[in-house]
Amino acid sequence: MRLSARIAAVCAAGLLILLAAPVAGAQPLDRGPVCVQRSGPVARVGGHHTRDVVTLGGADRLSRWLSRHPGVEARTAAAVTPVTVPVAFHVIRADLTAAGGNVTSRQIHRQIAVLNASYGGSTGGDDTGFQFSLLSIDRTTNASWFKFNSGKERKVKAALKVGGPETLNIYSADLGNSLLGWAYLAQDADSVGVLDGVVVHYKSLPGGGWGPDYSGGDTTTHEVGHWLDLLHTFQGGCNGDGDFIDDTPAEASPAYECPKGRDTCAATGLDPITNFMDYTFDSCMFQFTADQAARMQAAWQAYRTP
Repeated sequence: MRLSARIAAVCAAGLLILLAAPVAGAQPLDRGPVCVQRSGPVARVGGHHTRDVVTLGGADRLSRWLSRHPGVEARTAAAVTPVTVPVAFHVIRADLTAAGGNVTSRQIHRQIAVLNASYGGSTGGDDTGFQFSLLSIDRTTNASWFKFNSGKERKVKAALKVGGPETLNIYSADLGNSLLGWAYLAQDADSVGVLDGVVVHYKSLPGGGWGPDYSGGDTTTHEVGHWLDLLHTFQGGCNGDGDFIDDTPAEASPAYECPKGRDTCAATGLDPITNFMDYTFDSCMFQFTADQAARMQAAWQAYRTP
């Protein structure tokens, strides 16, 4: 689906509506007119961790921006531009133990390496042009903050956030048994202000204890994709503009584990189960596509360029 395509309005313009979570205790955010992406429930269901149920309601504002800047889509489709994103990593811990969320500097550096490999194309996908440079690490020992939820989010981020929309702020904490992480879309960076950034469960970092299925670092890869304005590959199901990406085949619903050969829509192409914006195991996903790279490049120019 072309970047400049329109999505039919089905809710209030610009909202991402979080539907009822499939696991008890996983509550949707309710903050009014902001775009929110959450990857969620980590309770075991049928041998896999489930994530969120998210749909885009209203117009895709990046598509509208591209219609006003017609040269950008052509340039981003023709070639990626190298972009280095500064990363401020915030460790929120209960105490100084691993179980208390005190992730090591080595884990954080490994996470940055995972991002650079994933976005650089060395895992088997397209080179998106994005690389990530660790700007700072800070550690906050606060048992209340460690049990992180949306009710504490604004206070915590107001105390810790670094830089503007060009700086990727990553917060690791204990998100309980209902969430792997969440992020805010690039097109909402200005409106959400201090909330902008990525939140991940501390166990999702490399070496976090969930094994190759969920501790490979690709929860962060997935959430940073949202931070750069990517939607899920199954956005919109088999109909309409979907995720606004031409080279991700339509997909009726999220894929879990690693269901090779899955094909849920009549349109050409198997489900993109190896794409970072699906819900498969970390060990299954390995790629972004050329059109996803173009959308992220356009979003950077529109909403995050310093």
